[in-house]
Amino acid sequence: MNRKTILTVGVIVILALIGGGVYMLNRGNTHNDMNGMNHDMQSNQTSQNESETYKQYAALKGEDYDKMFLAGMIAHHQGAVDMANLALTQAKHSELKTMAQNIVNAQTSEISKMTAWQKDWGYPASSGDNMMDHSAMGMENDMATMTEELKKLTGDAFDKKFIELMIEHHQQAIDMARPGEPNAQHQEVKTLTKVIVTDQTKEISQMKAWQKDWGYNN
Repeated sequence: MNRKTILTVGVIVILALIGGGVYMLNRGNTHNDMNGMNHDMQSNQTSQNESETYKQYAALKGEDYDKMFLAGMIAHHQGAVDMANLALTQAKHSELKTMAQNIVNAQTSEISKMTAWQKDWGYPASSGDNMMDHSAMGMENDMATMTEELKKLTGDAFDKKFIELMIEHHQQAIDMARPGEPNAQHQEVKTLTKVIVTDQTKEISQMKAWQKDWGYNN
């Protein structure tokens, strides 16, 4: 092989190596861009999937969150207690009656705590003319509507509707409570919101299992 041929081959090899390097660099940048796009899409989807209740409470900080959370959750818990008391006499399944009694016990206790905090911290009770209180009044109306739906039912019809409504009810409580740990001012509220999210997430999972086991998904 003469010198000219060797030089030509060498140039071709160098150009090939440079081209390969450029290709790999562009491929890596494209991969990073796609990862970034996927992350942004997932973030946007998560944001879009958040309920209006969650967004409302997540926008509040410090005492603004504490005041609205206490007023809203007292009304919300009272609705759950009212529904659960119906289940103690009208439900068909003993498992559901047991859960209902646990709801009555836990949420009655939490109502007492929250009412005491309102008084101790100088917060208004769940009535009045400000935005927070109108929200609590709306919550009371929603809970009353759920209770009325259940009053005329018994047996499987009651159990199916109760589970459907209580899953919805629990999810709303979770959406109210989830911003509490980072947003609340008082440690007592932070702790309670964490308990609500944990306990009611477990109860939702249990009720969804019963829906499947008892044929209520049809």
